Amino acid sequence: MNWYKKAQIINPLNGKSKSSARNYIYRLIGDMTKGFFTDDSWENVNAIWKRLDEAGIENIMSDAKYYHNEQGESAGKMWKFEVPFVNSKGKEDILYGTLIAAFAGTVEDPTGRYDLSFMI
Repeated sequence: MNWYKKAQIINPLNGKSKSSARNYIYRLIGDMTKGFFTDDSWENVNAIWKRLDEAGIENIMSDAKYYHNEQGESAGKMWKFEVPFVNSKGKEDILYGTLIAAFAGTVEDPTGRYDLSFMI
C-alpha cells in the first residue's frame, strides 16, 4: 500500500492587500473572459473555477441563479462567490465576486452563445 500526502498549495493571495489580491485574480483568469462562448454546459465558467482551485485560491459559492429580462425570458446566469485570504496586515479578509454569463445569441436562439464578465 502506498501512502502519500498531497501537497497543499499555499494561497498566493495571503499577505497581499485587497487591491493587490484582486489584481492577481484578474491577471490569473482575465484571458478566460474574452470573447463569446458557445458551449451548453458552462465549460469556460467551470474552467475559471478550476484555474482558481489549481492556483490554491479558495472560492466559496454563495449564490448561483439565472436572471431574466423584462419579458421574463432567460437572459443569463450569475454566480456570486467569496474568496477568503489573509491580508497584508495578517487579518482574515474576503473578496466578494460576481461572474455573469450574459446570453448573446440570435433572436431565434438567444442562449446559443454567451459573454462573460467577472467582477471582484
